[in-house]
This record gives sequence, C-alpha cells and structure tokens, in this order.
Amino acid sequence: MDLKFDGKVAVVTGSSRGIGEATVRQLDAAGANVVLVSRSQERLNEIAAELENDPLVISCDLSEDISIGAIREGTLEKYGRIDVLVNNAAVERNEPAHRATASAIDETLLVNLRQAFMLCSAFAKDLFATHGNIVNVTSTAAAGAGGTQGAYAASKGGLNTLTKNLSNEWANKGVRANAVAPGLVLTEMWEPTFELLGEENVLENFVKRVPLGKWGTPEEIANVICFLASDLASYITGQIVRVDGGMLNL
Repeated sequence: MDLKFDGKVAVVTGSSRGIGEATVRQLDAAGANVVLVSRSQERLNEIAAELENDPLVISCDLSEDISIGAIREGTLEKYGRIDVLVNNAAVERNEPAHRATASAIDETLLVNLRQAFMLCSAFAKDLFATHGNIVNVTSTAAAGAGGTQGAYAASKGGLNTLTKNLSNEWANKGVRANAVAPGLVLTEMWEPTFELLGEENVLENFVKRVPLGKWGTPEEIANVICFLASDLASYITGQIVRVDGGMLNL
C-alpha cells in the first residue's frame, strides 16, 4: 500500500541531513507539504529546491527558546495547520561519564528532550484540531547500547518516556504519538567517532553486534517514520519501534 499525505503538513526538525533529510524526501514524495527545520539555511534551501510540493524552510537553532515560536508561527502562517510533527533534531556527545561536563549534558538534554517536548506542547492544540500525530526519533542507546553516550542515552530514554505519556494523555484528542529507535545508522553524526577511533575500525567492528550484518541507512529509518505518521498506522500509538537490524535482540 502506498503512503498518502496529500494535503497534509509535516514539520521535520534536523532535516538538513541524514534521517531528517530522508524523511523529508519521502514525505514530499507521498504528497505532503513539508516544513524543513535546521540551522543550515543553505542546505535546507538546496533540499527544498528539489522537492515536488510547496515546502517551507525555517532556519533556526533549537537550543534557543525563540525557535519554538518561530517554527509554529511560520508553519501556521503558511499552511494554517499541522498534521505531523517529527522530532528528529539531536546533538550527540560521545564521551566517558567521568569526563562529562555540565555544559555538554545541559546542551544534550535541552535539544534532544526539552525542546522536543516544547514543540509537542506548542503544537498541541493544532494537532488536536487535525487529529495529527507525533513521531519522535530516539535511539537504541536509551537501552544502554551506546556505551560512552550517557547524556545522549538519557535524553533519548526521556524521549521514549515522553512519547508514551503523550500517547496516553492525548489519545482522547485523536492524537497519536510514537517513536522510532534507530540502531547503527550511517549518518554524519558518526563523524566524531570515526575521527576518534578510525572509520574503518568502527564500521567493521560495530557491525558485529548486528544480526543482519550491516549498518542501516537513513532511508530505512525514514520508511518507518513515514509509516507511523501515515493513516496506515491509525491504530498504533505509544510504541517505541526499534529499527536496529536485531542489535538489541542479542
């Protein structure tokens, strides 16, 4: 069955690369008007120019509170509605817990959890009006699979819990909330780890933990995000869907 988003409006944060970019492209191909949100104005414009429908680019820094209002106001001014909110933007600090700094912890929790929560809250009544839905992008790191990713793992664990709470609180408003938890996905987020440990070493050794024997792609994660955001998933809410090649099955 084909996903159909004709006439629907989807906001995707962190949409200038990786999973966010792949999600934007799939939603657009399925008929959605997509709001692309990221700090990278130039890259967002490049992606928007390649889309089929009528996208909106909002360049902002999610670590700043002013960004929440700017995203909502820009979306409603152009389209007058929102049907799908994809909270994908994230920062990742790969460092041992004994070296963690307060500033790094604060930034990670702010962008990955607090601001995702604030966007859900800001768009709440608008999502009630359309019986829309939320898809939060979390991580298998929340289950302890991340090793030296304490702050990142904690932020994603919090986002899992938020997803379940919103699904219960807003179900009677007709709003669904789900999460997708990727495992090893080859995106630019891994570049600091590649620099630290060596790209070839990371690619060859980390994948040994994956029963399917390969790294995931952004498109494979976007497939699940778009499914959960679609009417095909109309009876699914409060779920954390792992897309990890079976990594957490071991």
